[in-house]
Amino acid sequence: MSVDARHPSCFEFEARLYVVPSWSGHGVAETRRSLGPEIRDTSRGGAGAGRWATLGALVGGSFLGGVAATVWRVDGLWALLLIFVLGAAVGAVLAVGTRTIFREGEAGQAPTVDAPGPSDRRLPAVEVPWDVARAAPEDSTGDELVLWATLTSRYREAREALVVGGGEDDRFTDPREAGARIAEWETAYRTASRDYEPVARLLGFPLP
Repeated sequence: MSVDARHPSCFEFEARLYVVPSWSGHGVAETRRSLGPEIRDTSRGGAGAGRWATLGALVGGSFLGGVAATVWRVDGLWALLLIFVLGAAVGAVLAVGTRTIFREGEAGQAPTVDAPGPSDRRLPAVEVPWDVARAAPEDSTGDELVLWATLTSRYREAREALVVGGGEDDRFTDPREAGARIAEWETAYRTASRDYEPVARLLGFPLP
């Protein structure tokens, strides 16, 4: 009892499961590509400020300490240590400042975006909540997953709208307008609950 991205009509994108309806006329791979590349964390742009500061401190302290020992002929241990600390502080400040300048320069460059062509449109795909996917039978068809996911999501959205909307402060709202709005939410919730109840029974979810 479970469905995942290995289902012939499904794919995973940005940690979400999608199903391709049969009526779309498009394949899974084609639909997956239409959503675009996944967003991934990269190390492009350099390390964090802490790593830059550490590296700058090591370079600055070593450089100034070496100059003090070889050029200035400083031989006192405490004097060399003090000079090393001073060089480390200067190096850290310069490193962080350099990093900031480069990052601001990169941020100021607007990325070039190509105009979308006819083939760049997003193809039809329905997101399947993970709990629906886990509860669905393994032999579920793609269109069954579309139906169950759609009815489940519609029910949850209607329930949330009723709960959140019912808690709004209506002191400064026309009573008739507030009443009509609440009645609309209640109607949408009753309709969504009626349609969702068979799905809840099938998947073993709590009834509305």
